[in-house]
This record gives sequence, structure tokens and C-alpha cells, in this order.
Amino acid sequence: MDKLLNLAAGRPSMGKNPLQEDVGAEEWMVQLRRTVREVEVREQAPELVAPARYVLYADPQLLRRRHADSPSLLQLLEIVESCGPAVDVVLRQPLGTG
Repeated sequence: MDKLLNLAAGRPSMGKNPLQEDVGAEEWMVQLRRTVREVEVREQAPELVAPARYVLYADPQLLRRRHADSPSLLQLLEIVESCGPAVDVVLRQPLGTG
């Protein structure tokens, strides 16, 4: 059974609480918007950002399957995947998966 376990967003040192496995599209939209904002700040004003990797713990394929009916969520996910790595913003598999 595929579960969204041990999901968190942000810098690992910030101690974000894991997202629950039953989190819906709206909460993922919040997390992805926050991550896209991080990408934008790093692109436009890198001097304002601490030189640390920003990590969103998520399984992109699982998100695509579970939220295929949410084009906005899929668009945010695409932005993070395509633009994030250039500014050290990455998606990582949650602990206990893959």
C-alpha cells in the first residue's frame, strides 16, 4: 500500500512536523507554494537566503497519482522539479519509501 509517510517540508534543521498520510491536495498546495516562493527568492535575491539546501520531502509520482485531478498542484510540482535544483531546492523521497 502506498502511503505518504514521514513527509515534511523545509530545511531539515527547522524541525518541521511530518505531514499526515491522509493530507489532501489543499495542504500539498500550501507546501508547494511555499517551496515555489523559496525558489523565487533564491533566484531573485540569493543574498537574502542562508546557504543551505531547502528540502521538500515528497514522492512526486505518488502526488501525481493521488492528485491527478488538480492541475494547479501538478503545475506547482513541475515548477519545483524543473527550477528548484538550480538554486538548491530539492524534492526528496520520504523516509521509509522507495
